[in-house]
Amino acid sequence: MNFNRVFRSYSYHRLWSSLNYIRTVYTAKSETSPLQIYRNKVAVYEFRADPRQEQLMIMLDKLYYDLQTYIPESRHIETTTYPDETKTNFLTKLTNVFKLSSSTNDFIERPKSLYIYGSAGCGKSLLMDIFFECMPIKEKRRVHFNSFMLEFHNRMHRIRNNNATANDNLLGSVVEELLDEIWLLCFDEFMVLDIGDAMIIKRLFEHLFAKGMIMIATSNRPPDDLYYRGLNREYFVPFIPFLHRMCTVYNMDSSTDYRLIGTQGHVQTVFDANRPETTSELDSLCTRLIAPFEPKTATLDVNGRNIKIPWQARGVVKFSFDELCGQEYFSADYIAIASKYHTLILTDIPHLSIEKRDRIRRFIILIDELYNYNTKLIISMFVSTVKDIFNPLKDDPKLKREDLLTMDEFHSFDRTISRLIEMQSKEYLSKPKRFINTEKFVDEWLQLQ
Repeated sequence: MNFNRVFRSYSYHRLWSSLNYIRTVYTAKSETSPLQIYRNKVAVYEFRADPRQEQLMIMLDKLYYDLQTYIPESRHIETTTYPDETKTNFLTKLTNVFKLSSSTNDFIERPKSLYIYGSAGCGKSLLMDIFFECMPIKEKRRVHFNSFMLEFHNRMHRIRNNNATANDNLLGSVVEELLDEIWLLCFDEFMVLDIGDAMIIKRLFEHLFAKGMIMIATSNRPPDDLYYRGLNREYFVPFIPFLHRMCTVYNMDSSTDYRLIGTQGHVQTVFDANRPETTSELDSLCTRLIAPFEPKTATLDVNGRNIKIPWQARGVVKFSFDELCGQEYFSADYIAIASKYHTLILTDIPHLSIEKRDRIRRFIILIDELYNYNTKLIISMFVSTVKDIFNPLKDDPKLKREDLLTMDEFHSFDRTISRLIEMQSKEYLSKPKRFINTEKFVDEWLQLQ
């Protein structure tokens, strides 16, 4: 091994990194940094002062400056697939320590990714979005975690079909393709729901981090609680210390749900399904939304599968709860609906018991995607408030929160309730619709205000 070469490479990159850092400090515009933008919004009362949010913005601000000169490069990262330690002698370990990497950047400390967790509505996603908008690079993406995993599966399917030889390193091929386009990933709602996702996420992120990806992720759960008591969780557990090693973990630790502040000026988007008049009231509202058109059926092509739309016109779509959440629909289906239509009318939402986990999970995913695309939501339900749609602690007084630690749906439903309440507010209804398809319907909702 040429130790002089290692020393020269190390010294050169330390010097180059220092010069880049000095250049960044003196050339980056502090007035457009995440922390300054946050403080400006607090100063004009757009945001409320919150010490936990301020501390997070300080961390994001440091990362913002660190990434100004960051160049992603592949490097060796110890993964969670460990060799048999009984067969690894001292000489082997020593050799591995001084093993010359293909990238001299291995000797430079890489900026740590950031994993942010906290209760619903505490501002995680909002502050991450400020950071994302500030980053002056093209190779970035802000995406809901469900959407990212769907894209990942689609890429694997396409690469497998187009290149048979890629099967030998299919995951590596997908990662290479992804990182040709982006190296900064901002994930909203990082979650692990089943063993299939758990195994894919573990291997996928080991590859992504090894190739130089930087991640900002928000979640309702700390890393140690991901996939808590899930099936065969012992195969996922080694990923948790790896995630801790690659990320700074920050607890927002806030009891304030900011989505509920300023939402008192509701317009009627929630109807009582028990009232006989509700059907005619919803019909009247639908007529106003789609006039002068008549509703028709339609079909959406989702990755080669046909999704039947029973009622739609002029960007408005209507389903009953059983039609949309009682059937075998997946994240991709809800993304297709949320991204195409500006308004969803969802009727006859029932009370959901703890035994209806499949329906609860689909409803959570549906609301997440509607919220992600600023899709307006009009509902009728058989319960008094959205908090009663799924409330196992109220249904069974003998239950305690710790009894439901294994149920991801229970923890995620706090976010669903928060979003359902916010989606009734004038602030949410005034947001422009986000479309991803080429056919864009005019959002007629504002005409009803």
